[in-house]
Amino acid sequence: MSEDLAYLSATEAIAKFRSREISPVELLDAVVERAEVVEPKINAFMETYFGEAREQAEAAGDAYLGGTARPLEGIPIAIKDEPQIAGRRLTQGSLLMENHVATSTEPITQRILDAGGIAHAHTTTPEFSMAIVTWSYLHGITYSPWNLTMTCGGSSGGSGASLAAGSSTLAIGSDIGGSIRIPAAM
Repeated sequence: MSEDLAYLSATEAIAKFRSREISPVELLDAVVERAEVVEPKINAFMETYFGEAREQAEAAGDAYLGGTARPLEGIPIAIKDEPQIAGRRLTQGSLLMENHVATSTEPITQRILDAGGIAHAHTTTPEFSMAIVTWSYLHGITYSPWNLTMTCGGSSGGSGASLAAGSSTLAIGSDIGGSIRIPAAM
């Protein structure tokens, strides 16, 4: 059952939250359980925030019960290691930024958080998102969950791999030269 939950679409999950078939905590637990199985193999996350995410999922459950749920309330969302989140590491896959901590949150991420999305992980990216594969000296290689001998593509490969593996319900990617399109094709 938990693996089935890990592969729910966001719209399916929100409908199930509203009908009380499942709770945001149950969805998050399924996604985290899935991540614990696949992450050692695919390396899609550079950092996780599972404990804090669980607290947010509990609050999201209360929001559904109280009729105050926002549009993305309770949805686990993996954030690419590119847009800043205040107080979180932002490495952009570079050894030069290994210990950099963001001081502000970029608008795209802030809008997701304000809509109730739960940032449970940061995904891997090649250095400064400048490659068609997701590989860096800092975080290593991110693999396709469908074939562990192949790349997942890049630069939003960590986001794509986490979605394909069921370790996130939604994920942020960016695309200048194929960074989302390549992982989607891989």
